[in-house]
Amino acid sequence: MRQNFILIALVIVLALSGCSMPGAASPTATVDGNAVITAAAATAFVELTRIAGLPTETPPASPTSTPEPFTATPSPTIEVQLVPVDAICTYVTVVRSWPGKGGENLGFVRFESGVKVLARNFTGGWLYIEWPDSPTGRAWVIADGFTLKSDIGRLPIALEEGDKIVFQPPIIWEISGAPMPLPTVSNDPSLRPATVVSGASIRVCPAKGCMIIGQLYTGDQIIMTGRFGENQWAQFMYPSGPDGKGWVIRTAIQPGSESFGGLPYFDVFGKLVTPEPPTGTPDPNQSPTPTITVTTKPVGQLAEITIPTTVYTLMSSLSPELEVLNPKTKIYITAISINKLWYEINYPKSPTGRAYISSKEIKLLGDFRYMPWMDSLGTPIP
Repeated sequence: MRQNFILIALVIVLALSGCSMPGAASPTATVDGNAVITAAAATAFVELTRIAGLPTETPPASPTSTPEPFTATPSPTIEVQLVPVDAICTYVTVVRSWPGKGGENLGFVRFESGVKVLARNFTGGWLYIEWPDSPTGRAWVIADGFTLKSDIGRLPIALEEGDKIVFQPPIIWEISGAPMPLPTVSNDPSLRPATVVSGASIRVCPAKGCMIIGQLYTGDQIIMTGRFGENQWAQFMYPSGPDGKGWVIRTAIQPGSESFGGLPYFDVFGKLVTPEPPTGTPDPNQSPTPTITVTTKPVGQLAEITIPTTVYTLMSSLSPELEVLNPKTKIYITAISINKLWYEINYPKSPTGRAYISSKEIKLLGDFRYMPWMDSLGTPIP
């Protein structure tokens, strides 16, 4: 009975919602029939629900948007992985606690001895190596004394911050396919042209330790776009480089009449520096004196054999003989025994690259004041 009542009431409400009531003759606004039916049906449903005693649903409240304070997400810190790279010593090299001649002397690396290289300084002139005799287990050697079995530009960069060493990842840039040609130098007076006067490497940043990404040849024309330091390096348009730029050493180019004046200044990582830091060159048009390239000297100090001399594997006349050197033979001495009776010599025929001779009849031709000393076992003594 209750269900029949509900059904009859619903039909009555729907019928009434579809009827139009007579009213005044004045015009009325057009009413959306669908909206009226929907509203009436909703009203009827609520009323019937009340009569039937069914539970009603309370519509959820509109969610209130409460603004949360902005939290800046810090940029992820790049963790530099120090992966040892093999290097071979090309001449006896001093090991230091800091990348410079003022660093503490921590020993020597022998000729053709191997070391593990972890990083380089920002210019690439020094290598950061594993060195167990150092208090930190690491030390520095000059890069010219070693042949790396890898590209120095791929080594992490070790920077000094106070008394600590921090590391930054190297600047890596890969070129797929053949490099794009250099832009043509036009007569536009705003351009800063330069002529390549000697072949040089194109690098990703202004240092010899930076990765090589191309080559310039004598006679090439480039368009300079920036400079580094006291005009030691020039940035120029290179379509295949990072942001379409590359770097070349100053001594390989001859700038035009405007030289470097007014060009933007960059740091050693190739980032724009504003304002420009003061330098020792007051006139930006003044170019520094060209760097003199020093030719690497042969290993050790030169000496001459005066009488037939036997070469031994150890510092003992009872050790195996390697050969006999004739008078006037030129040799290179790499260390002196502490008792001054034996010389360690550069001897490529030996598996270790060194051998020993008596010091009795040797004519010294070089400067031996800074020659390394060694003990009876051939171990260098700082």
